[in-house]
Amino acid sequence: MTQKHLGENLHDLLDGRMSTVDAAEAMSHLDECDECNARWTELRDARKALNTSSAGIDMRFAQQLLDRDRMAQIAQGESKHRARAARARPSRHRSVTIAFSILIFAAVGVGAAYYAGGPDQVPLEFAAASAEGTAPNVAYMGPQDMRSADNMRTWVHPDWQDSGLVPIEARVVRGDSGAHMLVASLLAGVDPVVVTEQHGDLVQERVADLPRADVPGIDVYIVRLDPAQLVWQTGDVVVSVSCSCAMVTLETVAGTFPTNTEPGFFDRVHAGLGAFAGTLTGN
Repeated sequence: MTQKHLGENLHDLLDGRMSTVDAAEAMSHLDECDECNARWTELRDARKALNTSSAGIDMRFAQQLLDRDRMAQIAQGESKHRARAARARPSRHRSVTIAFSILIFAAVGVGAAYYAGGPDQVPLEFAAASAEGTAPNVAYMGPQDMRSADNMRTWVHPDWQDSGLVPIEARVVRGDSGAHMLVASLLAGVDPVVVTEQHGDLVQERVADLPRADVPGIDVYIVRLDPAQLVWQTGDVVVSVSCSCAMVTLETVAGTFPTNTEPGFFDRVHAGLGAFAGTLTGN
């Protein structure tokens, strides 16, 4: 067996895959050839080291450990900002759902504020209740007080100078429902006129079948003819005027009152939020 031939078959000899005759010949050659013997010794020692428990470690497991340690090392070097950025972000569907939920709650809140900011319903009989004189006084105003814009800023009143009407006195009273009402007396020429006002909305079902008075630019309803009484809505105030006089006189008086617009959407929402705040604070 040549040296080259033995070199190619050292692994077979080491693994025991050679025949008895060939193995004996190979071992005899190793005794005579230092080069082949050195190669044989190297291969045998390497195989022995590989098969020992200390050297036969599964490198795949070691690689996993190295990868995990490496990841931990990298994570320690990251800033908090980048670590947060690397976290899983909410899906687009979840973001849309959250935004939609916020819009629903906002719409419900605005709707509730709009409803709470709506005016109270004022019955047609509100003026009759105030005329009984049993409602407790909240405030009293003489003629000069009635001419003051500050005292009458929350109520509807004519321009005293241009209208020719003469203020006599006014009282703010609290009705049975707790609502405040203005009860004012004035003179239209020589005829005394009683004006009653309350904040709220006139119940339209009660006035839908009533006849209309001849007052330009506003829907004024005739409640009765004797004594004469008219009622109408201006802005957020319901106004009633009555007197023992001709209907034309009362229509003239009604025509001197300004026509205000009803509160808009944002006005009602603002009023509703104020009502919520008053409930929470107890005011």
